[in-house]
Amino acid sequence: MAQEVNSASPIEMIRIVDLEKYFAKLHVLKGITTTIHKGQVVSVIGPSGGGKSTFLRCMNRLEEPSSGSIFIENVDITDHRIDINKIRTDIGMVFQDYNLFPHLTAIQNVMLAPVHVRRVKPKEAEEHGMELLKRVGVTDKAKEYPFNLSGGQQQRVAIARSLAMRPKIMFFDEPTSALDPEMIREVLDVMQTLAESGMTMVVVSHELGFIREASNRVMILVDGKIIEEGTPDEVFNTPQNQRTKDFLSKIL
Repeated sequence: MAQEVNSASPIEMIRIVDLEKYFAKLHVLKGITTTIHKGQVVSVIGPSGGGKSTFLRCMNRLEEPSSGSIFIENVDITDHRIDINKIRTDIGMVFQDYNLFPHLTAIQNVMLAPVHVRRVKPKEAEEHGMELLKRVGVTDKAKEYPFNLSGGQQQRVAIARSLAMRPKIMFFDEPTSALDPEMIREVLDVMQTLAESGMTMVVVSHELGFIREASNRVMILVDGKIIEEGTPDEVFNTPQNQRTKDFLSKIL
């Protein structure tokens, strides 16, 4: 289970106010407002096409919001005067596709951003990178190129690469959807360990077992709106919204 967030004085990490997103005339996100606190693991679920990935990508401006505000540690990242690349150095993002550089080994992939973005000395970056590869269970693959790694191994390297920047927040966009069933568990185990360490995480996933076990909160996103949110127990066992009940009846 993810660490319990101190309810007496929670620290706000992400605050979203009336977030809207259009793609031409297609209205994808419809006035989302929510707050995520430090150390929370928030899972976002819902039917396909409901806006889950767009919601996640707006939170670090990989997609530009049409309107509304997004605050990361009280900095409005929708203000175009801010340096979004600087903000992104504190946010790790893991995608469905691993996006490893094919011409670099696992350890070189992990070292790349700290050396070139944070100006970490290569020796220090390599030492930290090896620690991270050990943490995700692929130390023995450090000198291998991506084409020699299984999908699960590549995704664990991708997680290590994100952690190498020492992020304060991690976003996961369906990180196991491209994996064979036998490889899913190894990636979820790494994510579970991160959740238990107190990392602030927002996860789009269909892995209900992980969501029940690791999440502090679950959001149901349907047709661009959060129709229900609460603890996994509240959302899965005592949903209040009929649309939530209909959705859960198809997946539980």
